[in-house]
Amino acid sequence: MEFRRGWRALTAATIGIGVGIAIVPAYTNGLVVAALQSEFGWSRAQQSTLQLLASIVLIVTAPVVGFIADRWGVRWPSVFGMVVLGVSYFVLAASGPSFTVYFLLFGLMYLLGSPSTAVSFTRAVNQRFDRNRGVALGISLSGAGLVAFLLPALLGPLLAENWRLGYRLIAVAVLVCALVVLVLMPGGRSPQRSPQAGSTQSETSVLPLLRQALFVRLAVAFVLLSIGAAWIGLFLVSLLRDAGVSAADAARTASLIGIALIVSRIAVGMLVDRFFAPRVGAAVLALAAAGLIALLLGGPALGSAAAIAAGLALGAEVDLVGNLTSRYYPMHHYSRMFGVLYAVSMIGVGVSPVLISALREATGSYGLALIISAGLLVIAGALLFTAPRFPVEAESATTQVPATEPVTERPSVS
Repeated sequence: MEFRRGWRALTAATIGIGVGIAIVPAYTNGLVVAALQSEFGWSRAQQSTLQLLASIVLIVTAPVVGFIADRWGVRWPSVFGMVVLGVSYFVLAASGPSFTVYFLLFGLMYLLGSPSTAVSFTRAVNQRFDRNRGVALGISLSGAGLVAFLLPALLGPLLAENWRLGYRLIAVAVLVCALVVLVLMPGGRSPQRSPQAGSTQSETSVLPLLRQALFVRLAVAFVLLSIGAAWIGLFLVSLLRDAGVSAADAARTASLIGIALIVSRIAVGMLVDRFFAPRVGAAVLALAAAGLIALLLGGPALGSAAAIAAGLALGAEVDLVGNLTSRYYPMHHYSRMFGVLYAVSMIGVGVSPVLISALREATGSYGLALIISAGLLVIAGALLFTAPRFPVEAESATTQVPATEPVTERPSVS
């Protein structure tokens, strides 16, 4: 019943997240590094600052995007963000040799395109799914993994040979997808709430929620998860190469991360619809920690275990952020609370490679990094495992039901 009623929003969210601002540039930049260096002389170090800029902008704008989605809905802000992304790639395709201009255009693209992230789109999914909310979120978020897998395969050779044409094709694809999202995404803030009530609720401040022990617990858990797992996708190939694995075998092993990420999002989504979501998250993080320890003790032969561990953890993270936010907090606060927790996890993503690089330089290996990362995942899992039960009502049309510690147990949604 829920899928019959919500398939339009779910399809639009899956497409929007997959071709949104957080995904397309992240998996395109690495494909044009050599081409831009050859044509303009921009160093790899210069180009790496683009992703740092992107992370900073997403961290800063996530809570603002959440406020916009809570106040004015998902449809028009998200479509606007996608249109900005598409038009920006047309502009970037005409870039000249000035890296400063390219850098500023890139930053403006992220700033204005920020509504096209999971912060917006997952709200539309949560509004229309309850019993199957976990699997619906998993499906919508798997769009990112699918695009991350397909984009290099379909456009990688073209971008390496003619990056300007590749950028224009990306622009066209994003704009077409924006039109599809515009057609499919229902308008309004909520199918269950009157405009008058929604307007009143959307103006309620979330600051009291940010001071609660529950928020601190979730924020710490997600930042530790990010620090412990985000670096593996970047450095697993280097780790395996240090251990004597060939470049081809190391790359094949690292590719398991993307597959595990997609599977994790769907599987975790199904599980949280049947079992208490924080404990599902704790179990997934325990498995991820075990994978890292297996690599530490078993050597490169168990590199696939680390790849799968990273995919499990990273795949579960955004799924859990969306699910737990929707279960612990009222829907009229959803996007703002999700935006804050998303920003917190992005901080962890930014810190992770810097910390691990420093550990690698200090010790000469990734051994200590694996131990610390496994420990962080265990701590994050423990914080989730001991989280309070859900409120009786995560959403009310007229009354805010805050999530505090302790809270009343919510009936099972199996």
